[in-house]
Amino acid sequence: MPPSFGDKDYWDARFAKNSSQFDWLLPADALDGPITQALASAPSNDEPHILHIGCGTSLLSFHLRDLVRSPSQIHNVDFSAIAIDTGKTYEATESRPERMRWTAADLLSLDDILTLRVPGAGEATGSYNIILDKSTADAISCAEDVPVHLPYALTTESERIQHSSSRTAPAHPLYLLTLHMAFLAPPGGRWIVLSYSNTRFSFLTSQKAEDQLISDSMIDTGFINPQLLWKVVGEEALDAPQVETGDKCAVGRPLVKHTLYTLLRTDVQVTLRPC
Repeated sequence: MPPSFGDKDYWDARFAKNSSQFDWLLPADALDGPITQALASAPSNDEPHILHIGCGTSLLSFHLRDLVRSPSQIHNVDFSAIAIDTGKTYEATESRPERMRWTAADLLSLDDILTLRVPGAGEATGSYNIILDKSTADAISCAEDVPVHLPYALTTESERIQHSSSRTAPAHPLYLLTLHMAFLAPPGGRWIVLSYSNTRFSFLTSQKAEDQLISDSMIDTGFINPQLLWKVVGEEALDAPQVETGDKCAVGRPLVKHTLYTLLRTDVQVTLRPC
């Protein structure tokens, strides 16, 4: 059986057993190019905020400080409180006067998403100009469907619900993540994703029914179509590190590729549905 990447207990056990710093897929500086571009495109009248989801014990959290003016611009989030405590403890050993923000949160829980907004932002949405994701979308896509109440608590001004009756339906975790990240990113914000899959966001670019992860009936009864919220503006294949095994048969082994996605937040506003 494959690892239970969608289960909190799996990650708690993993980080409890091994808290050493580790980066998934590629080194911490692999995202420097798109991060630098995203920082340059952020509004010049404010310091851009970065949400690093699924931070784990990645070196990326600490590498990001070299790319911004202040560590306070960086918010590291993970499913596992053990990973968050490890990062906070490591940072506390340093002499820097400012600290990054660290939060244990379930990215599929709207209640947890509401706690991630930048302090002082009040009820404003779109707190983060940049969202960083090194294989977190991959892990979340392995989770079980999430029962959600429809109409969902997040809505858009242009939403037109065709059926007024409420119901509960299963939402694919990647669709729910996409919606929640749209709530936290302003128009023009960027979601930078390093994934082992070259089809991770096919549901955003394809009109084929087989590429969609939720039914039209869910959208008709109050779940936002994620194609309205994000556009895939960059998709680059990157060579994965080759493992040296000493096996002569490995000479003809195909190169493994990872995919670097850049998603651009559209102008469609996402707000909390009035009670």
